[in-house]
Amino acid sequence: MNNYRRVSDRRAGQDRRRDPGSQGFRRIPTWDEQRAQHFTRFVFCILALLYFNVGEAPRVSKWFTPLGISAIFVFYGIIISISMITARKKLYSPLRWRVTMWVDMAAASCAVLADVLVLSPGFLVFLMVILGNGMRYGMWMFGEAVIGSFVCAVMVLVFRLPEYINSLSVGAVFSSLFYFIFVLYSYSLMSRIETRKQLLELERNRDELTGLLNRRALFERADLIFEQRGASQPVAVLFADLDGFKAVNDTHGHHTGDRVLSEIGDIMSGIVRSSDLVSRYGGDEFVIVLSSADAEGGTVVARRLQLKINEWAAQSRIDVSVSIGIGQAPVHGNDIKTVIKHVDQAMYQSRIDTGRGGIQMAASAQES
Repeated sequence: MNNYRRVSDRRAGQDRRRDPGSQGFRRIPTWDEQRAQHFTRFVFCILALLYFNVGEAPRVSKWFTPLGISAIFVFYGIIISISMITARKKLYSPLRWRVTMWVDMAAASCAVLADVLVLSPGFLVFLMVILGNGMRYGMWMFGEAVIGSFVCAVMVLVFRLPEYINSLSVGAVFSSLFYFIFVLYSYSLMSRIETRKQLLELERNRDELTGLLNRRALFERADLIFEQRGASQPVAVLFADLDGFKAVNDTHGHHTGDRVLSEIGDIMSGIVRSSDLVSRYGGDEFVIVLSSADAEGGTVVARRLQLKINEWAAQSRIDVSVSIGIGQAPVHGNDIKTVIKHVDQAMYQSRIDTGRGGIQMAASAQES
């Protein structure tokens, strides 16, 4: 882990301050949101089975048989069930979101292709896929849903082109135009809503003084890192507390103290990767979470942090240093709060042992 960092992974402190929540994090729809989306899929599946099988008049085109289209939607229902079960256990799964969305579009394509009607109700399912994924997962999924639905619709059009040409009418043309206009308008509206949502989320997650993650956002994002790590994959956690900060406030005033916190926050942001977390935990305390790094990698970062802060303090003629406690999951806990408890104790132990400017490894759970 001595080669923990790569130059290409660096992010300027000012960039991190603009977006302290940008470390690969996406909004996670709640279980209620994802459950509602799966129930909607089940409704579509049941309605499709009823549509193609109930009634005396055949509703299946030459491309399918009633048994064939029914088998497709039974299989679709099985996939939905598996997706819903896994979503209950693990909410955050961009791969599952994407795969299920494409399965939705494939099912809608089959419904349109199997329908004897040219203007099939299945086209509305494409719209539901676009809006449903866009509203829950953001513009990255909205755009993919738009492109995917367009590609699927073109493929259906290729298969049924003679039928569409023979059934072409003014009403059908205007219906298609209104459909595409509605999609474009929805995309524009969703883009504005998403931008506003991101700004609100940024303000909600940011420490106003330093621009770093606040404590609430730290726990939220760290929980995600801990959840996604493998059984043997370590996560290093550093607890850093400034030495002599109270004297800075007393001697130079709180305005200088605020500047110290802000500039040290920039230093911390500048020495970690974009996948790591930097948070102002409270007062002059900071927490750094290093994903896929062990305690040795954490020690490398801690020493580099001390060096940078000492250089800055000498240049600024500010008498501060930093004491750091280091721990790692799963040695010191399997969740962020437990690990922080151990590294906080290690940081105070370093002050007892060295006075100030120390680095201390947390004791294992058995030792403590």
